[in-house]
Amino acid sequence: MSPTPNAASKPFLDGILVAVITVLAFALAQVPVGQSLGPLVLALVLGVSLASTRWARTVRLGERVTIRFFARDALRFGIVLLGARLDVRVLFELGPLALAGSVLGVIAAFLAVELFGRAIGLPAPLRRAVAIGTAICGASAIAAALPLLRARAEHASLAIATISLVGTAGVLSFAAWNALAPSLAPHLAILAGSTLQEVGHVVAAGQALGPEESERALLVKLSRVVLLAPTLLMLGLWSRRTNGKGSDPKAPLIPGFVLGFLAMSAVVSVGWIPQAVAQALITLGVLATASAMTAIGFGVDVRVLRTSGRATVVAGTFGFAALLAVMIAYYALIPG
Repeated sequence: MSPTPNAASKPFLDGILVAVITVLAFALAQVPVGQSLGPLVLALVLGVSLASTRWARTVRLGERVTIRFFARDALRFGIVLLGARLDVRVLFELGPLALAGSVLGVIAAFLAVELFGRAIGLPAPLRRAVAIGTAICGASAIAAALPLLRARAEHASLAIATISLVGTAGVLSFAAWNALAPSLAPHLAILAGSTLQEVGHVVAAGQALGPEESERALLVKLSRVVLLAPTLLMLGLWSRRTNGKGSDPKAPLIPGFVLGFLAMSAVVSVGWIPQAVAQALITLGVLATASAMTAIGFGVDVRVLRTSGRATVVAGTFGFAALLAVMIAYYALIPG
């Protein structure tokens, strides 16, 4: 009896393949266009591209043991390390009104995508992946939430692709808005930081607004990134409750990788880790998460992307528009 393609796979070579694609994604992230996408999105795109080839389908690339290891275990490891990015001390630099605006924006964006996605029939894991990506920090937030959402590879790919597409359109919109009304640059910086999905999107928009406005936009954005920690905690509790009878009664109430993520954030926030070490941990976390995105891309069925992509983009666009409207109203009402 001849071995199946999956059984005949070689773990070492599969690991080399993941590493090569991940390194290529980091290299492409250094070029102008790739900078706004980031290595996570690029790793996923490259993985999906390879998964669409006849060879990948023949050998069942996404089903191999090593690929699944990266898609599951490397992802959790990367999430823990990315907790080093969340220094809550940044909240004190913003003040209570700006922080309240970020909290309001996260809630508004999540609810907008959740309710709209439910109305148009998007699967729960897909719409919630788009929701958390819209509300907080794009691909990084989606990657962190995937184990909690139990999303399929196709759902993860669709959510990240949608966030990238809508966010890129948002960057161009802010640049055009600034060109038409340059006197509004300080206000646009706050809106960009409170609505654009990826940190790279905010940086790209900030370059069009000016150095001072760019720093302001990034600071507001970081206040949303910090909110990823409590959002993951609540999402984990919500998932446990909604899964109900179908969940494992022996499973921990809060997954271990979420606790690790929160612990890493706490250690950095109290200053127990030097900045240089924290930055190294962040870099390693991005690398591990990017390798997971590559592996997740290997498991994507492109046919699903073709059938569900349009509705997902509509939901992501609706969420971004709702978030922008809420933030415009909020900052128009608060003093200063």
